This record gives sequence, C-alpha cells and structure tokens, in this order.
Amino acid sequence: MAGQILGDRYEVERQIGKQTGRWTLLARDLKTQERVVIKLLFLDDALEWDDLKLFEREVEILKALSHPSIPRYLGFFEHQLPNDKALALIQTYVPGKSLEQCLQEQRLFTEAETKQLAKALLNILIYLHGQQPPIVHRDIKPSNILLANRQVYLVDFGSVKSLTSTGDTSAFTVVGTYGYMPPEQFSGRAIPASDLYSLGATLTAMLAGAHPSSLPHKGTKLDFEKIANLSPAYADWLGWLTNPNLEQRVRSAQEALAALEQGGRRSPMIAPIAKPTETKISLTQDATRLEIFMPSLLGQAHLHIDQQQISLSQKRLGFQTGRPLTAPRKQISRLEYRKVGSAQNNAEPYLALWAGTQEYELKSYPPLTVPETDWLAYELSIWLKLPIQ
Repeated sequence: MAGQILGDRYEVERQIGKQTGRWTLLARDLKTQERVVIKLLFLDDALEWDDLKLFEREVEILKALSHPSIPRYLGFFEHQLPNDKALALIQTYVPGKSLEQCLQEQRLFTEAETKQLAKALLNILIYLHGQQPPIVHRDIKPSNILLANRQVYLVDFGSVKSLTSTGDTSAFTVVGTYGYMPPEQFSGRAIPASDLYSLGATLTAMLAGAHPSSLPHKGTKLDFEKIANLSPAYADWLGWLTNPNLEQRVRSAQEALAALEQGGRRSPMIAPIAKPTETKISLTQDATRLEIFMPSLLGQAHLHIDQQQISLSQKRLGFQTGRPLTAPRKQISRLEYRKVGSAQNNAEPYLALWAGTQEYELKSYPPLTVPETDWLAYELSIWLKLPIQ
C-alpha cells in the first residue's frame, strides 16, 4: 500500500503491523507533513463482532484521553475498498524503540533501569485507572511500551476496557497476551490490579531477557531468586505485583508506586486495610483529588486535598461554616498516627497531617474508632506516598 492516499490526506509509507482483519500503517499527513499511525479494520465477511466492538471502544476511549505518554487521537474515517470498507483510526506517531525490540537485541535491563521504567508506567496507570470510570489497558507487554526521546510511552489500546460505574469487571471477550496476563483475565475479568500484574511480568522479562512463561517458578509464582540478581526488597515488590492470587496482589498503581519509592519494601501499614462496615465516614479519591467527610458536632468535617492545596473545613447542611484551614499541597510533610492514653484498649486514636507547622487533625463525632483510623491512615499514606509516623 506504499504511496496510496487514504482519507484524501494520508500517504502510506509502510506497514508496521498486521493481524487478521487489521493493519497498522505508518503514513504522512499531507496537510501537516507529520507522520501518523493509521489502524485499519476491514469490514469484510471475516470480521468478528468482538473485533468491531474493541475497535470502536479504542476510538472512543482515545478521544477522551490526554496524556503526554499516550498517543493522541487525531481522527477517524471510513475508507472505501474495491469490494468492502475499512474503518481507519489516526493517532500520533511515536518514533521510538519498543521493549520487545530490546529483548530481541538481547539487551538486559538493570534493576535501576526497570525501577525507572516502573515509575513512569505506574504514573501512566494512575492516570488511566483514575478516570471515571477507570480504564484498564489489559495488554501491557514489551511490544506495547516504547522508549523515545528519553520518555516511556504506552501504546496500542486495542484491548482497552472502561469499567462500568456499577463495578462490573467482567468481559465476554478474553484479551491479553499469554505470560503477561493474570489468571483472572483468562476468564474475562479485568480490574486495575490486572494491569499491575502485566506490568510486573513485563519488568521481569526485561530483567531476565526472556518471556515470563519460560522463567523459573515456585508453584504458580515466579521464582525471583533464580531469575535475576535483585535486591530482596525489589524482588519482594515484583512478587507482590505478579502474585497470581488477586487478593494478595497490590491493589492500585498509587500503592505500588508508594512502596517502590520507599525502597520497594512494604511496611506493615501497606497491607490493604478495608473500610470498616459500620463507619459513617466517606472517602473518595482519584489520581488528582482526595476528600474525606466525617460527622462532627457542627455537622461535617471536610478534608480536601488536590494537586494545589490541602484544606480542612466544617460544613452544616452542605454549607461551609467559618474559614477553612488551608496550605499548599507541596508543604504536606508528615502523616502522624498514635494512640493517646495509657491503656491500649482505652486509648483514643489520633491522626493528623502536617503541612509545614500547621496541623490538620482528623476528628469526628463520635470519635474515630481504631479500625476507622487504621483505614484512613492507610488510604492517606498510599495516596500521598507518605510513610505513617
């Protein structure tokens, strides 16, 4: 197809990928003279319904995304063929080298290099999983990660899934790549922790220079002692990501990044702590904002943290009373948790954030219970990437 003009403006240079019923082309935009990537889906008799559904989903999700490490959506059109039609998705072109190419060149990555990869990819996943509803990539692997201009890119959203607001994580289409897929994905289930398993498997492949399925295992788990010369903390962290048991796997990209930045070791408070069933405290969060509402004598105490500031205020009947206590987000330096009192059973829990010299104590009425305080301390520690003192 080299030299062919698609959509009256895109001149095909070469084919860069081919699957049954799908082609990926490198082309030049004749209006801007910039290179673009064109994904073609052929609407012929061999087209499967699932392929069309995934293609249309990729188009809709890419339209809504805006991240410097994700190819940008540029357009969509139908292309007429001699006997049929094809759908065309246009994206920005990233002129980089994939991690798969690095594997084929037998390049081994060091522990330090894979940690840098992990941090970059976890920040991308924090963005995707923080969308409303969350977006799960479902096919993280070396060929879908590019290195270009000293930056890491996550590409190919052909398997992407947007989780419904009802929390449904099932899917009728099983997608992913063997060796990089967690067990739950084989049955069509995909959640944010599924992407974290795939990330861990990808990092392991780069360390060992081999496909994860060919590496030594202890039962169903990867045996990191035989895979590479890793620090115990980092091997433990990778094992956490690639745990086949979903209940024992890291649950969020924020949590994984916080542990990695603390050296890769999981402190006792990193272990997931569930929200107490009887609590009247409300906590909501995404990648850019965290809010906690607690009952108080005046109505509600409201802690709000975003990328710019932290504020603590009182609300009655939904309206703010008095001036909120505020400080720049960058001044948050300490998360303090202790039990006040001599008897452990009667001790009253104390939980506070410090921004500079300003204390933001979390108080409620009735007073916080120990399970509530444990839960809030855990959530704040993970989201803020702060150790609990």
